[in-house]
Amino acid sequence: MSQDGTLYEFLTSKLRERGLPVESLPQLIGVSRSTLYRNMKGTVQMSAEVQTRFAELLDLSGSERAEYDRLSSLAAFDPTLVQARHILDQLVFGGDSEPPAKPEAIRFALYGDDTYLRTADQVYEQIRTLVMADDVSTTIHIINCVDDALFQSMSAFLEDLLQHSKTATVEHLLVIPSGDYAAIATTITRLLPLMMSNRYTARYTVEPTATPHPAVSFDGQEAPTPRALFDNAISFQINHADGLKYFLLSFLEDELSVCLTTSDRGVINFFESNYDAIERRFNQALIHSTNIDLFSDTAVDFTPNTAMYAIKSTFGLGRVPVPVFRSMLARLTPDELTRIQKVIADTDDDPAAGLEAVLDSLDRRAQASYQNRHVEVCSCAGLTEFARMGRTSDHLDYLPSFDPSERRSILEYLRGRVSDPKDPYTMYVTREAFVPDGYVITLENIGVVINYNLASYRQGVFNNLFIASRALTEIFTDYLTNHIPQTHALSLKETDVFLANLIKSIE
Repeated sequence: MSQDGTLYEFLTSKLRERGLPVESLPQLIGVSRSTLYRNMKGTVQMSAEVQTRFAELLDLSGSERAEYDRLSSLAAFDPTLVQARHILDQLVFGGDSEPPAKPEAIRFALYGDDTYLRTADQVYEQIRTLVMADDVSTTIHIINCVDDALFQSMSAFLEDLLQHSKTATVEHLLVIPSGDYAAIATTITRLLPLMMSNRYTARYTVEPTATPHPAVSFDGQEAPTPRALFDNAISFQINHADGLKYFLLSFLEDELSVCLTTSDRGVINFFESNYDAIERRFNQALIHSTNIDLFSDTAVDFTPNTAMYAIKSTFGLGRVPVPVFRSMLARLTPDELTRIQKVIADTDDDPAAGLEAVLDSLDRRAQASYQNRHVEVCSCAGLTEFARMGRTSDHLDYLPSFDPSERRSILEYLRGRVSDPKDPYTMYVTREAFVPDGYVITLENIGVVINYNLASYRQGVFNNLFIASRALTEIFTDYLTNHIPQTHALSLKETDVFLANLIKSIE
């Protein structure tokens, strides 16, 4: 009998004895159905919090609890998920680690009118000069190129082109290994600066992490994986007043990389036809959509039946009770209220009705947190700043700050929810500050919303990415529920004391 089967049979037998239907567990324990199933099967280790809630719900005897803890400790755990946690730590908290060493310069055999030896920087500078000229449009195609040395070599160059060229566009084709959470986390965190440009798109395909039977050569030795021209390649098609210029860079492992530069239309068509054939295998968009208005019904539609996990320095406006909003609005002069109605509603038809629609949207999001698990990670520094200034992470510039009585009401409301073991809302408070320029929201089994550029956000411009990836949601969900509480957060008792002291500190 497998270990995960033993844990599953133990739990289901105890549920039958207690007369508890499995369908009732997600609400009682505060986890989603999919997470509960993986916990019970032992394919994902329970967090300490969920393990305790399960034991209390089953009202286990001493010997039963010992057996339950033993079986839980045998749960399978993917080591790449543990690696992904440390990768996300660097994204969220930064770190004291030394910056990566500058990679050894990549050298190219540059084929043009003649053959030359050039470094990657020399080739990039030649390309940049052409791309930045007037009346030029550039199409960039990338295949893979996310390994350490390759990505370090080209990432800053691509960011510079996307920032300073108004016409350059990038399409990136990625092969993502199936089941390797560390590789997925690495790829996404590396690509974030590029994904923030609306002229960058990425498509991907998934391949197994390993084949069950490695290729073997005729002499009985394991055969090396064949390396092809388009394994790691990037092309630049530059249209300018004098015609067309084309660069194809092929990065070859353990070999001298090659770069072809040409204006021959036949040669260009040959390589682009090959790219088009490869592109057809990459039919999944990495970035599902951008700039979702977080006050719109689109955001609300994500959440009614979905567990949600968020990491932001301070809770968002969606966590503020609507009566507190109404208290804040009641303090405004008629002119101030009218201006806010027009800005938020973004319509001249009926600004007052538009503002009510926004309040209704926020209220529905709040009510969803009573029906499904909502986990929010905030920082001591962020919450302290809120208590002092009365502004949330996503506070819009044109909204007034919450006054002292409103701040106390909000924090008392949150403290009551956090201390209620039956409430599906959980707040973890980290000792360290984090993500100063944005935050992440994970919608379990749906995708990940990454918000960035808070300065623009506070002016009503919502810069965010929505990545529809179940694997990525698993990575962030695990990070927020299994790693943050154990490594970075205050205990439940410490959190209660911290919130109580914050409330007392408000004058």
